[in-house]
Amino acid sequence: MINFFRRFSYFSALIIIFLSACTPGINTTVSEHPLLDKIWSVKEQKFISQEQFRQQLLSSDIILLGETHDNKQHHQLQADAIHEFVKNNQSPAVAFEMLNQNQQEIIHDFQTTNKNSASITDDFARTVDWDKSGWPQWSYYRPVFKQALENNLPVIATNLEHRQIRKVIKQGPEVLDKKYQNLLNRYQYKPDIQQTLEQDIQLSHCDMLPANMLAPMLRGQQVRDLAMMTTILESLKQRTKVIVIAGSGHTRKDYGIPWYLHQELSGKPLQKQNNARILSMAFIEVSPDKLQPAEYSQAWGENLKHLPFDYVWFTSRTEREDQCEKMKAYMQKKNKKS
Repeated sequence: MINFFRRFSYFSALIIIFLSACTPGINTTVSEHPLLDKIWSVKEQKFISQEQFRQQLLSSDIILLGETHDNKQHHQLQADAIHEFVKNNQSPAVAFEMLNQNQQEIIHDFQTTNKNSASITDDFARTVDWDKSGWPQWSYYRPVFKQALENNLPVIATNLEHRQIRKVIKQGPEVLDKKYQNLLNRYQYKPDIQQTLEQDIQLSHCDMLPANMLAPMLRGQQVRDLAMMTTILESLKQRTKVIVIAGSGHTRKDYGIPWYLHQELSGKPLQKQNNARILSMAFIEVSPDKLQPAEYSQAWGENLKHLPFDYVWFTSRTEREDQCEKMKAYMQKKNKKS
């Protein structure tokens, strides 16, 4: 199930977010799992302590914290990471996949006028209309936003609206601003990579998508990564550090936001950003039948020998409904309407 849900989480916002309907809880059957709460350094191919990870965290400039959206432990660990910076008198911006760029002005006005409000966290949820956003219920994300808002850290909206992405999927990149059209042209996938990623999309949707939807779906996903990447770089101009809260599919180094960041920052003229240290990590749920870190790499690509992150923090699993069954029901309903 970990293989499917990781991929489903990555592409879910492109069609429909099922997670808001889930009421998960921690699965206690893996409480004795040997990887539980351990941190794996992919480069060093060894486990490191939380203190060693903390040092790496605090010395980085762009920190991408990849989650599974409906796992409460992942959000608490993200909140703990933000708190480490605050404890060390650092004030990073916190960039969210869950917020859309057209909300940024509202967010800025809210933070300007509500600095000392005792109810700032829950007031923020109402201001951005979280309950209608399609993301999991507010209580999951509350610890992360609480750390950012109560410590007066800039909250950055990085994503494009769902309707914009749907237009890209249905009508093509011509509906985008020239900026994104140019980025898509610059970062065209090679044919073999294109095929691999399209297969990944098909698998993430339980082999239920028509073949002619795969390329447009991939284009929509790429636009989201590029939109978040550009927003992160803009934020870095104003701030020394940026923490990114996003699904772990976006924080992978081979095809996600970190890859685009490295490409954009390499070979640039001397400026603050081109020396930025990027840390990419994922919180990954343990699986009862996978007892070694290497066994998780193929969930991210059949030919991968190593996990596509700098660090992986293994966590408890969340109980959830069978997502393929939900996808099947959705597709059947959609086909009846058409």
